[in-house]
Amino acid sequence: MRKEDATSSITFSDTQQSIPQERGLPLVGCLYEFAQDPLAFFHRLMSSYPDLVEFHIPFSDMALVTSGDLCHQIMVTQAKKFKKSDRDVGIMGTVLGNGLVTNNDFSHHKVQRKLVQPGFHFRRIESYAQTMSDYTSIMTQSWTSGTRDIADDMFKLTMYIVSKTLFDTDMSQMQREANNIGHTMHTVQTETNKRFHQLFIFPDWVPTRGNRRLLNAKKILHETMKGMIEARQASATEADQPNNDMMSMLLEAKYEDGTSMPTELVMDELITLFTAGHETTSNALTWTFYLLAKHPEIQANLHQELDRVLGKQNAQFEHLSDLKYTEMVVKESMRLLPPVWTLNNRQANEDITINGYHIPKGKVLFLSPYANHMNPRYFSQPENFNPDRFSPENEKTIPKHAYIPFGSGPRVCIGQSFAMMEAKIILATIMRKFEVELDESNEFAPQAFITLSNKDGMKVKLKSRS
Repeated sequence: MRKEDATSSITFSDTQQSIPQERGLPLVGCLYEFAQDPLAFFHRLMSSYPDLVEFHIPFSDMALVTSGDLCHQIMVTQAKKFKKSDRDVGIMGTVLGNGLVTNNDFSHHKVQRKLVQPGFHFRRIESYAQTMSDYTSIMTQSWTSGTRDIADDMFKLTMYIVSKTLFDTDMSQMQREANNIGHTMHTVQTETNKRFHQLFIFPDWVPTRGNRRLLNAKKILHETMKGMIEARQASATEADQPNNDMMSMLLEAKYEDGTSMPTELVMDELITLFTAGHETTSNALTWTFYLLAKHPEIQANLHQELDRVLGKQNAQFEHLSDLKYTEMVVKESMRLLPPVWTLNNRQANEDITINGYHIPKGKVLFLSPYANHMNPRYFSQPENFNPDRFSPENEKTIPKHAYIPFGSGPRVCIGQSFAMMEAKIILATIMRKFEVELDESNEFAPQAFITLSNKDGMKVKLKSRS
């Protein structure tokens, strides 16, 4: 097999298509471009290669999938032939343990997902809506016209909500923990991101500065979770009604043989749900406020719907079916600036040919919602913020699996319904009361870590509509 320059390709046989290559610079390959701005790098590759492209970084040749159909086959129809990459699982497993995000055993993942799934059934999700509405109302009661860091507000609000639904921990208790958890989650993001860009990763037991910081953050998260669990258990009495929180459901869940989930695995699942359950939604909402501030005409359309549907009420579960434009705004925001800009890499379990491309065993593949969503083959003028793409009639024309903010297939985000309901209720409740503009000091600086956030927060000016 011969590797040539950036315009050459690898040919596996006369009947198979060749996989184009980006070799990059001598020795370092594409590492510098990828590390400097992964969004711009993926966008360039997506614009140049219609299906798949291999790019070189030291000690590894990875590939970016730029075809929605290939993504569908890897995530759905051929899912059993691909696992999450060993490197990704090793990096994220330091904090998340063996929860759903990092569980790489296909059969065991299916069993675990079956145990966790009841926590996201329709009736339970419906019961969470009241918490979302109430907590948003409480948090915004003291808000007045002026400048706020809406990113920090959304981080805290979604943390309060997920803490209540996971552990039945009240907002007042979490307010005392908010800054500490925020600092801890920032440490997890930055140190984990550093690992993704390191050529060599030291084992956790090696006392490097990064390892010490990450393991300390893990310890703080575990202690915080343990404290919430113990506080809830201490307040429980035999006369209490059965708890409706996720932790109770996991503790009571049984495998088919009647055994319970090991305590350590319960903790892994709770930490996974806690970290994934508010970081992504808070970023989705932050970007939505940013985009509405940039597009006052779309904001005006949103206000018209909120005035008609809500009047002077906060958003409730029964309003959701009528908040169609609100949902369109959220979906379009997650298309243009998806919080999960790249999914965990997939790694071939065996040699496989898909759509004529030979994927050798062990090949690591990037599946990127950002690359899919910015592809003009699927979305006309993809750089434009246009919620009408997701009107009932237009959404039907979007090719299947071109829009994947939550992934797809057996590993699709288990909290998808929870996250969408939360985003709509929070957005509707806040925007019913306020108009939003960007503060002059705010800088648009997307930061592609594990999730896509804006560097240094998001400063906006709120103006009371009353």
